[in-house]
Amino acid sequence: MKTTRRGFIGLAVALAPAASITSMPSAASAAPRRTASTATKTIDADGVTGITNTSYDALFTGGSAKQGVADLIATGAVRINDVPVPTVTATGGHSADRLDINGGSALWENADGTWSYNVQVLLQGSNESYAAAVVDFVNAVTLMRGISYRLTLADGAVTAIDATVKDVAFANKVSRGRDVTTFTIVGRGDGSTDKPDPSTISFPNTNVVGRPCSQSMVLYWKDAAGWHMERATGKNVVLDVSVDSSGNVTESVDGAAFTDSRLTLQYSEPWNRPTQPFRAMYWMGENDVRAIQWFATPGVTVGFSRGAGARPALAAAITKAESALNTVAVSGAGDGSDIAEGKMWVTQAYHDIFARAIADAQAQLDNHRATKDEYEGALYRLAQAYGGQTGDRFSWLENAYYGSGDDYGFGTPFDTGYNGTGFWTFAQSHLGADTAI
Repeated sequence: MKTTRRGFIGLAVALAPAASITSMPSAASAAPRRTASTATKTIDADGVTGITNTSYDALFTGGSAKQGVADLIATGAVRINDVPVPTVTATGGHSADRLDINGGSALWENADGTWSYNVQVLLQGSNESYAAAVVDFVNAVTLMRGISYRLTLADGAVTAIDATVKDVAFANKVSRGRDVTTFTIVGRGDGSTDKPDPSTISFPNTNVVGRPCSQSMVLYWKDAAGWHMERATGKNVVLDVSVDSSGNVTESVDGAAFTDSRLTLQYSEPWNRPTQPFRAMYWMGENDVRAIQWFATPGVTVGFSRGAGARPALAAAITKAESALNTVAVSGAGDGSDIAEGKMWVTQAYHDIFARAIADAQAQLDNHRATKDEYEGALYRLAQAYGGQTGDRFSWLENAYYGSGDDYGFGTPFDTGYNGTGFWTFAQSHLGADTAI
């Protein structure tokens, strides 16, 4: 029997003379086997230094971080949210033609065989070779401020990379059941994934941290253990925007300059970065706005909300927008030739589009069942239509000329090379696909 045999061998070893034991060296004692020293290193992304940066060269076999990352991807040792980055197969294909993160397309193969990637809206690449795209994608993930990633090292050299990408959203509804918590946001779904529109996701209660509730911001992500949700930390603050004599804009929180985080509210329309409320304030001429500043666990800002002040702020913005609409002339000629010099004017088409933006905002204001986030969203969309940014989108102020026809309102030089494409895109995306101009 096994127990007898094992006991017998043990007894024999115990009774053997010491000399006989030393006279028969084992292979292990003759050539000791060295055990690799393993360790895990966690890095908080700073928004500046990605994993392929030369400052990490010493951590990779061969002395090149970029090549080391490529080699690890090839062996399936790089995982994002517990999913391996696709590798090249023996037949020259790929182990997967896409990588979805948190229900959104993150890395995918295009019809022409090139690859594209998207990391939380802000860091993107298109139509690259597979070899370039996957390395750039992993580097982009490790660049996203607010994300932590883990390196597994053996004898000081990286043998695996694991990163968890967390998205951020404003919770319009959170309901807790016996086993699961259901979280609902109004946002863009992706038809190729398991994320509907509006997005409603069920989280195992064991994966929910911080007692999220309606009207709070949350971080959420999906890995091998399912969906996870964590309530962001909120703090009451005062937001302000100032502009110096050179036109430089400074955004501040409680008097201290604000640095944009690079976590985004990817699926919560219309926000996609924490600084957007500042822009809305600037365009609509607001100052000293009381708001809640929301933080991720490492202290990274993930957004702001006005709370009970959202609806009054929307009402004030509509009044300002209506005043702008009524005080700017409409050029029937379409070129300002019929407008007195020095008088601001727009075309009839743009007048009508901005009027529609105001009407849409008013409809949301009149909806007393809307959430605070929906009031804020309406305010931001109206602010976009009113202000915008030169070179980014053409909006009300940037399509309002002086009668001389030489300048935009507020003296910004007119771009004679502008062909209207950006304006059409703006109208379509913010005022509806059926917009006629």
